[in-house]
Amino acid sequence: MIESLKSILLVVLIGTSLYQSFLLSSYSPPKIEPIQQSNYVQTETLGKQMELQDMLFPDQIILHLGNQQHSVLYPNNFYYTRVLDNIKQRSFKGFRKTSMYLVNVNWEEVRTKQLGVEIRFRDGIPFTILQQLFRIEGDIPVDNDKITRIWIYSKGTNDEVRAFFFTDSPGVGYEVIGADFTSKDVENFSAYGEPTNLYKTTNSGDYYLPIKPLSLPNYTIPYTLLTADELKQSLFVDPGITRYLRERDGSEIYTDSKRGFQLNRDLRWVTYSDPVAPAASKTEVLDDLMLGIKFINQHIGWDGKYMLSHTPQRQLMDNQTFAFRQYFESLPIVTAQPEGFGTLKVQVQKGVVSGFERSMIIPDLKGASRKDGELISGDVLEERLQNYVKRSSIVSIFPAYRPSIGDKSITLTSTWALELRDGSYDFID
Repeated sequence: MIESLKSILLVVLIGTSLYQSFLLSSYSPPKIEPIQQSNYVQTETLGKQMELQDMLFPDQIILHLGNQQHSVLYPNNFYYTRVLDNIKQRSFKGFRKTSMYLVNVNWEEVRTKQLGVEIRFRDGIPFTILQQLFRIEGDIPVDNDKITRIWIYSKGTNDEVRAFFFTDSPGVGYEVIGADFTSKDVENFSAYGEPTNLYKTTNSGDYYLPIKPLSLPNYTIPYTLLTADELKQSLFVDPGITRYLRERDGSEIYTDSKRGFQLNRDLRWVTYSDPVAPAASKTEVLDDLMLGIKFINQHIGWDGKYMLSHTPQRQLMDNQTFAFRQYFESLPIVTAQPEGFGTLKVQVQKGVVSGFERSMIIPDLKGASRKDGELISGDVLEERLQNYVKRSSIVSIFPAYRPSIGDKSITLTSTWALELRDGSYDFID
C-alpha cells in the first residue's frame, strides 16, 4: 500500500514539473545575458579618408615659354591647378614606342625655342595608374614602363602639336598618335608662366633653378604622438587579447597573436605587419594600390596631404610596396633618412596588406605658425654646388620642407633638396 502511494506521488510530481516547464517556455522565455567583452573596441581611424585621385599629381609642371625662358609651377599653386585641370579635360589616344634619341626631334630646340608644357613625376607612374589622372584612351602599352614626364609642344600658330611620354628607361619613350591639343591650347598653357619668376637650366633640363630667390615661409607646428592604445584599437579586432614585448633596443612590440606592430620611440616610428604565407601569384599594381589606400582609410587614416611617390619598379609576383610623401602647402616634406616624418609605406602581398610603416607624429596643422623665409637663387646655388663632393650623383634639385622635431612641435624649414642616385637626400639652405 505504501509503495503504491509513493509511485502515485512520484507520477504527480513529474507531471507537475512537466506542466510548469511548459508554462515557463510558453509565457516567460528565459532572459539570455550576452557574454561581456569589456575590452573589445570597434576599429576606428585616427585621420581622414582619401582617394587615389587626391594623391595622384605631378611634382612639377614646367612651362617652356620660348627664348630660353621657363617657368616652374608647384602643387597648390593657382596656375599649376589651372594648367593641370585643362590637361585633364583633354585626351591621349594611341602610343608608338620609340627611342627618344632617334626620334626626329631636336629636344634642345624644343626646350629653348618652342612653346610647351612638361608634366613631371619624379619617380614615375605606371600607365594603369596614370589612367586614373588623365584621359588615356584605347589600348595602353603592355610594357611595365613608368612614365616620368609628359611633354606637349608646338612650333607655333596652326602648327601640329606633338606629345611624348618619357619613361624611367633611358632613351625609351612613347609618341602619342592622337593628342587632343591644338597650338592655341599650348599657347594658353604658356600664358600661365610667371614672367617675374623665371627659371633656367644648365644641364639639358634635368632640373630647373630660379633666377631670383624664392620667397617660401617656414612653419612651426604642434604635434601629438600616436599611442599604443590608439594603434591597438585601430589595428586589432580585439585589443583585449594583445600581448606586449619589449626588445633589448628599447622598441616595443604589440601583437594579437596574428598581427603586430612595433614602436620605436627614439625614431618616433611605427611598423605594422600581418604575415602572409608566400605563394607565386601575379597581382596588378593598380589593384594592390587601391587595396593599400583602402586599408589606411579604414584603420589609420591620413593626417595631411599625401602624394603617391613610389610604385613597384616592375610588376612583381606577389609583393608590392607603395610609398606616399606628405606635402605641406606646395612642397614635399623630405628627410635624409628613409624612416622619417613625412613618409608612409604600404606593403601588399597576395591581396592582403602585409605591412605598413609611418611616423608616430600627428601634426596639428590648424595650430601652425608661420615665419617668412627665402631660398637662394639658382646662381648662388650653382656656386655652392661647385664644391659639393657628390655633385655627379645628383638626380634632381627641388624646393622642399625639411622637418626638425622638438619635444612638442615640429619646424618645417624651406630648403633645396638634392636627390642622389642611391635614393638618399641632401640639403642646401
